[in-house]
Amino acid sequence: MNVNDMVLQMIDLQKQRGYTPATVLCNYRDKYVPLIVFYELHDTREWDPEITKLYRDHINRRVDSGEICQNWYRRLKSGVDEMEHFHETGKLIWPFYQRRRVCELSDYYQNVKDEYLKSEDFHSNTRGDIIWICDRYFSWLQSQGINSLEKTNSAVIQQYILECSKEMASSSLYNIRLYMKNLYDYLYKRGYVADSYELLFSFRVSRERPQQSAADPDEVQMTLSVIDRHTSQGRRDYAIILLGAELGLRAGDIIHMKLRDIDWAGGEIHICQSKTMEPLVLPLTKNVGEALQDYILNGRPKCDYEEIFIRLHAPHQPFVDGTGIQYLYSRYRRKAGLSRKAFDGKGFHSLRRSVGKRMVTSGVPVTTVAQVLGHTDINSTQRYISLDSVHLKECALDFHGIEVDNG
Repeated sequence: MNVNDMVLQMIDLQKQRGYTPATVLCNYRDKYVPLIVFYELHDTREWDPEITKLYRDHINRRVDSGEICQNWYRRLKSGVDEMEHFHETGKLIWPFYQRRRVCELSDYYQNVKDEYLKSEDFHSNTRGDIIWICDRYFSWLQSQGINSLEKTNSAVIQQYILECSKEMASSSLYNIRLYMKNLYDYLYKRGYVADSYELLFSFRVSRERPQQSAADPDEVQMTLSVIDRHTSQGRRDYAIILLGAELGLRAGDIIHMKLRDIDWAGGEIHICQSKTMEPLVLPLTKNVGEALQDYILNGRPKCDYEEIFIRLHAPHQPFVDGTGIQYLYSRYRRKAGLSRKAFDGKGFHSLRRSVGKRMVTSGVPVTTVAQVLGHTDINSTQRYISLDSVHLKECALDFHGIEVDNG
């Protein structure tokens, strides 16, 4: 088999299984491309056990010499393991479920799960969550000797949620409650269970939401200043980062922006947000307009795609997801000498938080901020108020003039 064809088939299976686009992209880039390149260096693309063995020896030497770290070695090794397994069986290795020790579902539970997934056109992220919930819950039922949903009741559900609470963070428990509620609503409507247990799933779970910082304006300017705007890549990347820094657009919305979304005469940008599917209209600021114009006229490859931002190398096509934008932003930050730590919140989304903070500190009403950022829930916007530490301090009251009663 041709190794490129093998990889394409594996990616299709991963998408069908519910892997998110970001995971599929990472698997392709980090696991499979290195092996494809190795094959090309040996002037063949046809699967060959001898070349595969040479590849294993190659990555073993790299990790032994310290050229690559153990973590990177494990990804390369898992990639060749998966491709070798697929070549032999036509099936994929599923380390995700193996790590969580989810047992094989019975035909009964597998059929229920498949019917549920087909019952609605779920978003890819939601689909992945549903697969996780079903596999986890149905496997647990099997381990308890419960081979039919008719045998479940409130006591069984409570026991499962209690066990989840012992090992999960509040955010994961929140998802358990939410998707279990949706699952049982479906099961009740389809006659699998006698009750939807709506009241049982009505308990509240407070999700821990650490407030991450907004991008520092000086750091943003330093990042923009290191971009070479005389190159096609520089023109594209500058326009992308400026859209985040000035308009607060999400990476996912930027990659889906189309040429027709820009109203040059009216000075507006019209998009449909990929996260909420709600329309959003933003002003086409002078800086953003000039950056977009420079890229479209002088840097964008000629192609038939409607998306504005196109990959530089053939085949010229749009970004798969927002991960590529995250990487390019991080790369320019490093070039500007700005360090990062894990989970420090200084990724591309920090530009969006910076726009929200800037408007709040300027006295813009929260409702207006919500409209600009495209929030459908005002609570999402209110988080930006906590970033305004200066004005929050003004809200603090002292006890001057307040008589304290010791009694």
